[in-house]
Amino acid sequence: MINDLSIQHPAGRPACAEPKPPRQFTALKIARAAAPVFAIASGKGGVGKTNVVANLALLLARSEKRVLAIDADLGLANLDLFLGVKPQATLADFFTGEKTLDEIIVRNPDGILLLPGGSGIQEITALRQEQKIALLTELDALSHEMDFVLVDTGSGISDAVTYFTSSSQQIVVVVTPEPTSMTDAYALIKVLASTHHQKRFWILPNNVSDEIEARRLFDTLSGTALRFLNASLDLLAWIPRDPQLLRAVARSRPVVAENAEAPSAMAFVRLARRLNEIAAAGMKINGNPQFFLRRWLQSGSEA
Repeated sequence: MINDLSIQHPAGRPACAEPKPPRQFTALKIARAAAPVFAIASGKGGVGKTNVVANLALLLARSEKRVLAIDADLGLANLDLFLGVKPQATLADFFTGEKTLDEIIVRNPDGILLLPGGSGIQEITALRQEQKIALLTELDALSHEMDFVLVDTGSGISDAVTYFTSSSQQIVVVVTPEPTSMTDAYALIKVLASTHHQKRFWILPNNVSDEIEARRLFDTLSGTALRFLNASLDLLAWIPRDPQLLRAVARSRPVVAENAEAPSAMAFVRLARRLNEIAAAGMKINGNPQFFLRRWLQSGSEA
């Protein structure tokens, strides 16, 4: 289990040191199947990725699932605010060799484990291959202790986004009805399909007026992707436009904690149920060890 949850941030750190060696896991822990890994991604910022991760993590934790949330938005990390924790170390400290993942991960009051990102971290492209492999190796081992891993990626098509997304078992693309969101979502899918050989994506329409608008949005993306990218898109669920959700976001709170009866909260309940269904089906096929690392290497990434 996670050991030290109250580490003080070091006063200084080297520019690009080696990560500390991974912790040693017992044979019993390694024998467990790896948790399903869901990357929550988007083509542009401001579409609600972090909000989706926070609400899902809380609902899954309430259903007695062991959840690890990874804040992989290395430039604008704020998942800690939604989960009500104040990390004293971040992924930056892992990449500079100051901390192991055990020393970085914090537990929130609901039992969710958070691997914090951090603002101002160097782009992943500045990291050496062995540093990236060290992170994915530790995440592989840690995933055997979890029931779900949720990755809040950055937005866009940067190397950081493709690094984390290509390492995940399931890719969820959050998209809103705005034309720029649609265009950028397609650009993300195109890069992941053509360069990183990802061929299946879940689409999560957010901030839509109703199911009709959600399906219209999905049909537009799906038809274009199938025609030009030979990629398969599936409609995962949809989140309605909801003033109560906006009020919860303004307070950096999950709407399922603020108002469980809100339309958006009930939509998140359905979404969490859908993730459970996908996990139950997928683990029969894909529950192998070294999942993070294997997926990333198979994606053909040179990053």
